[in-house]
Amino acid sequence: MKRSRLALIVLTAIASTTSTQAIDWTFWNDDDDSTPSPASTDTNSETLSPETLTNMMGSDYMDRVRSMIYSGKGSDSDSDSGSLPDVGSSSGSASKPPASSASSSASSLDTDDDNSASNALSLAGSSGLDLAMPSMDEIATPSTAVSDIKSNYRNWVGPWSQSADSACYREAHFMKTCPSNYDRNELTNTCWTECPMDYPVECGMQCIQQNNDCGRENAAKISALAMGALSMASFGVFGQLAKYGKHVSWAVTCANYLMVFVRAVIRFTRNQMTNEPNTSQEKLLLLLYQTNYVVADLPATIIACSGRSTPASLQLTRQIMPTAQFVLLLVLNYDDQIIESWQKFKAFMKRANFTEAADQITEGEISSLETGMKQNSTCGEELTTLTNRVWMTVDEHRQKNPKISEGDLRLKMSQSDLVMYDIPTVTNNCMPKMISESSLATAYKTRDTLRKTYGVMINDLIKSGKSDNGTSMAAKHQAYTWLRNALFFASFGWDPTDLSTIFSEYLQTICGPTQFMGEVDDGKEAATLGMSALHKAFKNSTLAWTKKGDGAVIINFKSKDTKDVTVNIMSGGDKIDEVELKAGGSAQWKSNIKTLGGKTLYLDRWRPGLLGLPGTGGGSLVLWVPISRQGGHLELTAQLNVS
Repeated sequence: MKRSRLALIVLTAIASTTSTQAIDWTFWNDDDDSTPSPASTDTNSETLSPETLTNMMGSDYMDRVRSMIYSGKGSDSDSDSGSLPDVGSSSGSASKPPASSASSSASSLDTDDDNSASNALSLAGSSGLDLAMPSMDEIATPSTAVSDIKSNYRNWVGPWSQSADSACYREAHFMKTCPSNYDRNELTNTCWTECPMDYPVECGMQCIQQNNDCGRENAAKISALAMGALSMASFGVFGQLAKYGKHVSWAVTCANYLMVFVRAVIRFTRNQMTNEPNTSQEKLLLLLYQTNYVVADLPATIIACSGRSTPASLQLTRQIMPTAQFVLLLVLNYDDQIIESWQKFKAFMKRANFTEAADQITEGEISSLETGMKQNSTCGEELTTLTNRVWMTVDEHRQKNPKISEGDLRLKMSQSDLVMYDIPTVTNNCMPKMISESSLATAYKTRDTLRKTYGVMINDLIKSGKSDNGTSMAAKHQAYTWLRNALFFASFGWDPTDLSTIFSEYLQTICGPTQFMGEVDDGKEAATLGMSALHKAFKNSTLAWTKKGDGAVIINFKSKDTKDVTVNIMSGGDKIDEVELKAGGSAQWKSNIKTLGGKTLYLDRWRPGLLGLPGTGGGSLVLWVPISRQGGHLELTAQLNVS
């Protein structure tokens, strides 16, 4: 099989704690990374140290922050040198900068083009630095943040392939209410996973391959091994992957995060202005405060760029609001000029007081960052954002309700847009990149691996208390930090088969439900819903799926057999009905998306065989029934053949 590079470009979002008036684009003209020339003599800038922000609490917090921003303390050269002046004892009345200050402090952008030796960039008189910061009530949280992720590639289930193992243990949890893709056992108060596409036949505590029969010995196996293996599998994933990102320097992490954030804000802003050209900057800023980029990525980046370890529990709080607001305004005003070149990006980092990080990045690392600036794919960026959102969403639920049970947390996550729609869309958006560097079949397998990885990640985070190896949730956070770093470097070193190998032993021991399929796009090919007619019994069966429809599922049976047969209909591994079909006859069976959506549909034929005894040999048919917010419509023609 063709081996290739898996480019998962991952860089994530934003930086320390500071406030300034304009970016010093002239920095990149300095030789040998010498101290940049100040943009002007304007003194309307203020650097807010983390220590100062920590101490500045109270009802007048926001007013004091804004006063300091416009107090005229500090200087551009101070900010460029990375110093953090003590503003806690600053005095003097605060005033907004004059209308001309931003313009007068505009920096010049020198290029090699003689026809454009300089290009004045300014934040215009009322540049946005004087915009009021929104209250914390107006800002979204990780669980309520709006995602503007758009599908850019046709989302199909993909071609079917036989699972590597003959069976897997069903994942189980103690829960009062089961998620939609679990079966409840009232006697034991447990929820057992519905059998996934890879193993569509339920067999007691196991799920087995398509076309296999459930032997009595399989149902007799105990679940203790399964549950123990599940716990080992969950954390094992991160031990393997995290080591790839463990040695990434904090400076590179800062630059990666910052670049991802800048690119995300640019995309969001352009989409908004295209749809609503008259959007004011005030409205645009408030809309950004509802996005996952600002709510999930920005806080982690601000801390990372300060050179400190990201705490396990971190959200956009009042302490980091000034920095968040300022960086947002810089990106809104300078747009993609920030990422036109490394020199400009480095100037941006320094003017935002991320000087130490900018100076520590090596030539080799600069090359990687420049590749990220030029690439068109957003695959890796969106994957990294998802990693942040998964962690912070689970943490938010725990912060709101420290006594929340594992079951309730699992239920909340299973019903979230993050799980139902965003993870499927983001992982599917990576398909063009993966196809371009491998094959279609390999790309589908890699997408499936990515989706399973997020499933294991969520399961691991949901588990309360300590894992079997004594690692607490807080301690695991460092592994997740390394995980994000590893995703970035994956774009330069891994190929799809490497990724599959890393996770294989962890993802095949226990089978959870089929997850992250999302809403499937229209199609009539078998790959649309991953349909597989194994052997002869259902050969030449066809399907037609539309995402928009009346919510009906219709199966038209047509027999070319010489004997009467019975077809078992199973959903999620459980038998829900059967259809008697006369030799050469036809029949129709109806259901709906509400009942069958988000589950496997499995057809198994019973036909008289040796001595007239019925058997299921000869073949079976399996496919995925999608969910759809637009109703959906599935029509399946199941042809029964002699076999």
